[in-house]
Amino acid sequence: MAVLIIAGLDTGGGAGIKADIETVSALGEHPLPVVSSITYQNPGEVRGYHVLPPELIRGEIRAVKDFFEIEAVKIGMLGNGEAVKIVAEETEGLLRVLDPVLTSSTGHPLIDVEGIETLKDLLIPGSIVTPNVPEAEKLTGMKVSSVEDMKKAARILVEEFGAKAAVVKGGHLDYTDVLYWNGEFYEFRGEMIEGFTHGTGCAFSSALASLLAKGMELPEAVEEAKRFVETAIRFSSSEGKCINPLAPLEIDVERWRTYSGLKNAVKRLVEMGELLNPFVPEVGTNFAYTTPQGEVFAVKGRIVRYGKTIKPVGPVELNASDHLKRALLKFREFYPEVRAVINLRYSRELIERAEKLGLTVSFYDRREEPEDVKIKEGGTIPWGIETAIRRVRERPDVIYHLGDWGKEPMVLIFGENPLKVLEKVEGLLDVPRGQS
Repeated sequence: MAVLIIAGLDTGGGAGIKADIETVSALGEHPLPVVSSITYQNPGEVRGYHVLPPELIRGEIRAVKDFFEIEAVKIGMLGNGEAVKIVAEETEGLLRVLDPVLTSSTGHPLIDVEGIETLKDLLIPGSIVTPNVPEAEKLTGMKVSSVEDMKKAARILVEEFGAKAAVVKGGHLDYTDVLYWNGEFYEFRGEMIEGFTHGTGCAFSSALASLLAKGMELPEAVEEAKRFVETAIRFSSSEGKCINPLAPLEIDVERWRTYSGLKNAVKRLVEMGELLNPFVPEVGTNFAYTTPQGEVFAVKGRIVRYGKTIKPVGPVELNASDHLKRALLKFREFYPEVRAVINLRYSRELIERAEKLGLTVSFYDRREEPEDVKIKEGGTIPWGIETAIRRVRERPDVIYHLGDWGKEPMVLIFGENPLKVLEKVEGLLDVPRGQS
């Protein structure tokens, strides 16, 4: 399915048509980009913009309209009244999502006065319009300072301006978006997310157009678009100081890399099974590896003794080890570069060998666990890892504890990835070079 995108070019690479193309592509649609204007800006400022000649914009639109079956249109920055008129004419009868770009996030005007009035007269009618709070205020002339005000503004845009529906985005208020459609209000609550927000308006409207092109109902599409943008903010780009619309695809890639990396490492671990067998705890060994985003893969059912060797009970899966997950995620609060861990049966021999190899070893004593931690479900492991980390000056390679009533003594070996962990395990077991 094809989604027509009509928007401006952001030379800073954070918003505008680049963000639109990435969003539409990430959601599995084919983007048809039409450049309406060129801004010259960077993440800190907009220095100016130039609107392309009207007939050039018309030519771009017709070139794709004559070939592609367009399921939806996303309209962003247009710049002036002439561009608005052309776009209104050429997109009449199509499913339109209008992001009414009036100013940049730094406050620079991106459309002239005539353009705003033409937008109201020709483009808002019949479109699904997605203003943020300042844009809603500018279009309706009313002050918007609460969710109730957002509802009033959305109703005005539909009932007085003729919009098909209105989504007033509340990122400037309490992260609640309001949809007014078919005489009903819908609220979509969000939360404060750390990250850069440049490009959120572009991504939201493009995501909405893409989801509607798939046949999704409007309320469902608004909610899904909001979640998409939250993910794009959560994994935003520090280099471009902008959102990352490709985050969903990158997350999938990282999941696959993490899964396959751990699967291969488990295979190597099994190859040294006879040497490892004596160090498998009664509860079993597990091997965990997390994505950069904190999704932890491990072996389902753990790795157990099998005769004189070892055997994985199940496959590598997401969230297959709650214990190692808690240990690893707590460790990464201090050392985010560390992404893998394995547990082995405690042995003084292992600890002495680790110290001899120059590994940094630390420990925690479960008998010192505070009462308020003991009564908290799942609190022991994070407390223990933090205690062990704070006990030494350098990043620990090995953390152990001597157990407690009903708790088996254990050794945890950490590393940046499974191969780094395997290297440490091989050193501890004195595996002959090339055997694993």
